[in-house]
Order: sequence, then structure tokens, then C-alpha cells
Amino acid sequence: MRRKYLLPFLLILLLPGHGAFGWSFGVCGDSRDDSHGVFPRILAAVEKSDMEFLPHTGDLERSGGAASWQTFRERTKGFPKPLFLVIGNHELQGTTAEEFARFFGLPGTSYSFTHKDAHFAIVYNASGSLPDSLLSWLDQDLAAHPRKTDGIRYLVVAMHIPPRTDNLFPHGTAKNYDTQSERLRKILTRHKVDLLLAGHEHMHLVDEWGGIKVIVSGGGGAPMIPFQRFGFYRIKLEKGQVREKFLRIEQGK
Repeated sequence: MRRKYLLPFLLILLLPGHGAFGWSFGVCGDSRDDSHGVFPRILAAVEKSDMEFLPHTGDLERSGGAASWQTFRERTKGFPKPLFLVIGNHELQGTTAEEFARFFGLPGTSYSFTHKDAHFAIVYNASGSLPDSLLSWLDQDLAAHPRKTDGIRYLVVAMHIPPRTDNLFPHGTAKNYDTQSERLRKILTRHKVDLLLAGHEHMHLVDEWGGIKVIVSGGGGAPMIPFQRFGFYRIKLEKGQVREKFLRIEQGK
């Protein structure tokens, strides 16, 4: 089963270095406690669409450990497109991020990849912190994959817990998370990152953070906050623009 999660990295090696006509991908998160059958509907919607892969921004199942991870494998074993996993805080209950990465065959707790004309950095911040070592890794990774080099036109960062912004107040974070978030913003701004993806908060939000688009997609099946609906986003990259569309998923009966 591990080869399923290695497949995206093998496919990337065969893809062209640019997307001349634009392309799209999906993003969802927080599929734990999915008592309404939302997450399978998201997988089916992505499978039938032009979306080329699906990042999951974390909180796959209710509790961490090999048993819950195996449950997620079983839930996704029929999904034919690449699935990129971000580590969520619920993955860490009774285990470690390193064990999660080994289980799914990920390159590391944080990792990156390039797909067509976009470079993606997957950041592990599920502990509620953005330590200097993590921000240094991200800074170096983005510096090694600058825009307008080797066909890269877009830079995308994905993490579980969103940053602290004027409109986002994520729960379960370190006391100095606002300061850490500002350091993150400066790194993203310096490298001209186009898009930041997150989950954790059980809601949907599109925010503008110092010129950076932030999308929170937390409707994968976990209980939603009031007045929010289950669903996910389709992200379109075309002609230097990032456009998002929220796709609502009706809960099962």
C-alpha cells in the first residue's frame, strides 16, 4: 500500500515543466469524524473532474497511530489520482510526525515537490508552532525553487494550522504564534508566494494576507462551525492567476 503515496513523486518526474493552458487541483482538509460520508464524495468529485491531484491539509482520522492511518488508506485505496498529505494535530495523538511520514512513505514531515509550472512546499506545523528551524527549511526550499526559473510560475505553501492574520485566530497554537506568523509572512512575501493553503479550523475562508492569498479548506467531514457547509476548493492556475471555487458537498443521509 505504501507505493500509493510514493506514486505522486514518481509521476512528477514525468510531467512537463510548465502548464501552458492552465490546470487545476483540489484541496480539502479535516475529514476526521466523517459521519455524513463527505470525504468519499470529495474523492469522487475530484476523480471525475479535471483536477489533477488532491492535497489533504491534515486531520485524516479521529485519532493518530497506525490503526487510524490504515483506516485512511482503506478509505482512499480506490482513488486514482495523486494524494498529498499534510500532517494534522489529530495524526499526532499517541505517536509522532516521523512515524506518520514513514507509514505513508513521505520524504519527511515537511517536504516539497514541483508539478508542471508550480512548486509546492508542504509544511509541518501541527504542533501549533512555526519554529525557526521550520521557517529556515521553508526559506531555503523556496529559495531553491524561485519563480521564473526552471519553468516555475507559481509558488504554493500548504500547512495544517493557518497563520495568525487579521481574520484568522487559529486555536491550539503557541503563545508567540502571532510573531511566528509574521516571520512566515515575510518569508512568503520575499519569495513572492502566490497561495497558502491550510485546514484545522472547521470552516472555509479566502483571505488576503499582505498580498498573499490564504485559503482555509476545513470541510472534509469533521463537524463544521455554525453557518459553514461541507465541501472543498478547486484551485485553477492559469495565465499567472490563482482562482478558487468552492464546491459544496451535500452530506449523506
